[in-house]
Amino acid sequence: MREIDILRERLERPADGVAGTLKVAWGAFDLLLAICHECEDRSAELFAAFAFASAAAAQGRHLIWAAPSLSPPSETVASGAALVMDDDLEKIADALANLAQVLGRCLSSAARAADDSGDQGACADAAREADQIYQLLNRDP
Repeated sequence: MREIDILRERLERPADGVAGTLKVAWGAFDLLLAICHECEDRSAELFAAFAFASAAAAQGRHLIWAAPSLSPPSETVASGAALVMDDDLEKIADALANLAQVLGRCLSSAARAADDSGDQGACADAAREADQIYQLLNRDP
């Protein structure tokens, strides 16, 4: 769960403009994908939410990849490291929903700030995927 907090904090304090936001967003989508995929089979009640959120995270990561200002990520957040998973899936869903909400706001802001139309489109489209993840995992009415 510490990985989620670290990425959320990095999103809340973006550096290096749009390019920096894209790099952190790539990592956030990568982590969302890995954790959602890991949680899919751990609960019948939350299976659909995690499965659809996993698909949205994969799509968001793909959209970010197309942004002209993204320098190719040298590594993924989740690769090579074992994710420390909490047993409380509702707590995980809440943390991921919060991360997705911050990610969506950050990407929407980057879309407005971007000079390149390719960056604008990638950020806006990826923000919609982050918002979808938030809607899927948010348990508050």
